[in-house]
Amino acid sequence: MRTLLLSFLVCVVVCFIGCAKPADLPDITVSAASPGEFTRFRAELDTRFTPEQLKDFDTATQELRLDAMNRDVATAAAREEDMVRVANGKTVHAVTLLGWQARKARFLREIAEISRMIDHDEQQAVRTAATGTPESVTRRLGSEREVLAKLQHNLADTEARLAELAKP
Repeated sequence: MRTLLLSFLVCVVVCFIGCAKPADLPDITVSAASPGEFTRFRAELDTRFTPEQLKDFDTATQELRLDAMNRDVATAAAREEDMVRVANGKTVHAVTLLGWQARKARFLREIAEISRMIDHDEQQAVRTAATGTPESVTRRLGSEREVLAKLQHNLADTEARLAELAKP
C-alpha cells in the first residue's frame, strides 16, 4: 500500500512538472552572452511562439542594432554584440520596451533632420522666388514633406505601440 501511494505521489509530481505551464513570452529572460547564443535563444523562441507573437521582440532587437549604428558602432558584428550585451539577462518584455524606445528616439532624430532639410530648402525657395524657384528645389521640398509625413505617422504608431507595451 505504501509503495502504491508513493508511486502515485511520484506520478502526480512528474505530471505537475511535465504539465507545468511554460513561461509567457514577456516573462522569458534572454539568456545569451554571445551572438551565437542569442541565435540559439531566438531559434528556441521560434519553436514555442508564432511569428506574430515574436514581431515586437524582433522589431526591438533590430532597433537596438540600429541604435548601435547611431552610436557609431561600425560593423554588423559589433552591433550584434552590442544588442546582445543590452538584451542579455533582461526579460523579453524589457528588451522589447528598450527596443521600441530606441525606435521612437530614431524617428525623433530623423524628423529633426528632415525638418532641417525642409527649412533649408524653404529658405532657398524664398530667396529664389523672385527669379523663379528651381524645379529641383520644389521637387525636393515635396519629397521631403512626404518623408516627414511618413516619419510622423511612424512616430505616432510607435508611441501608440509603446503605450500598449507599457501596460501591465
